[in-house]
Amino acid sequence: MLTEKDQIRIADLGRSLELILRQEEQLKKGPQTLNALEVAVIGDGIHQLSSKKQEIALRNFQRQDASHSWQKFVPASGAASRMFSDLYKYWDEKRKPNFNFKQFLDHPQNKEFKKFITNLKRFPFYANIYGYLSDHAALFDLEGDSFFDAFVDVLLNENHLAYNQLPKGLITFFSDEKRNAFTPFEAHLEEALNIAPKNQNIKLHFTIDKEHRKTFETLAELFLNSKQASLEISYSYQHPLTDTPVLDHENKWVRDERDQLLFRKGGHGALLENLNQMNTNFVWLKNIDNIQWSELNNTTIQWMQILGGITLEIQKEIFKYLKDLDNQKQNIDSSPVVNFIHEYFDKTFELQSEGKPSYEKLKDYLHRPLRVCGMIKNEGKAGGGPFWVHTKRGRHLQIIEGVELDSKSADYHILIQNTTHFNPVLMVCAITDVNGEKFALHEFSDDHRYMITHKTIGPKKIKALEWPGLWNGGMAHWNTFFVEVPKQTFHPVKKITDLLSD
Repeated sequence: MLTEKDQIRIADLGRSLELILRQEEQLKKGPQTLNALEVAVIGDGIHQLSSKKQEIALRNFQRQDASHSWQKFVPASGAASRMFSDLYKYWDEKRKPNFNFKQFLDHPQNKEFKKFITNLKRFPFYANIYGYLSDHAALFDLEGDSFFDAFVDVLLNENHLAYNQLPKGLITFFSDEKRNAFTPFEAHLEEALNIAPKNQNIKLHFTIDKEHRKTFETLAELFLNSKQASLEISYSYQHPLTDTPVLDHENKWVRDERDQLLFRKGGHGALLENLNQMNTNFVWLKNIDNIQWSELNNTTIQWMQILGGITLEIQKEIFKYLKDLDNQKQNIDSSPVVNFIHEYFDKTFELQSEGKPSYEKLKDYLHRPLRVCGMIKNEGKAGGGPFWVHTKRGRHLQIIEGVELDSKSADYHILIQNTTHFNPVLMVCAITDVNGEKFALHEFSDDHRYMITHKTIGPKKIKALEWPGLWNGGMAHWNTFFVEVPKQTFHPVKKITDLLSD
């Protein structure tokens, strides 16, 4: 039960008691799984662009109206701790009595650690770690197998470099032929310099933690000075009011050492508020770790421009039809609008007014934020998939995570087996309407698409609520257009050995 003291604190934090109680109920009830789904595939939801259409889209982007404003939005606050999970195991095991390094290395479950050790000099951060070990040689035993022990210690120990406590954006991911090292943050800056249409600059926005802002700013200044270039870069933090309450597995409130309700960050879905604050027409949304360096990133840059050109094309048509609908209302010939919806969004769409005039139904369909999303052929990589979802609005495309599907459903395995593509989080978002006004993005979210994560705090198991995912439930009611993009555009780093991939 919430005490009077709890309720006072909730009010002091600027939170709504009604919201907290609703979130408590969601935690108790658990997430809702999605039904009435169809897999989106090539020819039915996913578009393959011919070389000609790619050229047209690219030209549309490069020759666009200078009045359009573009921004890259990069979630970059996530810690790199998960990258090092295979090293944590070694770090824990080596402290046990009778630990044998060779036996640990040869164990089948430790293949990733063995891959890490045997390729140590290939990692872009090797020179930095080795330099630190050399400068502090008196602190470490660097002979034989002990060198590896010292190397991992410097990586993970908070008394040394503690890479695991840094955000991914500040970890060294790349090095050039001269052994100069670069972070994904710098790679995103370089991408922004190369992606802009003629005579325009691309603005960048990173969501980060406050404690690392100075490091990001300093790194940006040094990098841009080295390139003799300039970029408009802004930063924001996940708003504290998007933090969510925590329950234990007995559905009791979890409290901190001061006996106050514990709140945790509400997942990347909380960043919908940050995206909502962007003052621009178009936004590229891209994860911090999905980036390559220099010429290896050229394919991605080209496809980001292609996706941008498609977005411009679709939005132009939408705006035309919305103006026609407003001007002509009941007198409008609806068939061109319906044909447009068939071509770009849903070939099964039928104009059923349900008591509303046809022009209102069509206007409601078109007057929404728009996103054009790249989709990768599924070759065993994890990621949310493209699906048709049936709702009151009708049949429309959404990105759905595996955890949102009902694994007990008879259709579950069929859906999984028939899914041909997944979402690499490479998309263009059009967030202004026909009048140039910003959409209120929260109005197009599905609040029922929240998620629950299970974690531990010390010995206690807890469950934490996450907002509907930014590109999942957070964009559930956007107009969505899926495009197949080449696998070369997808290069995420989820574990440390991913840095060894070509």
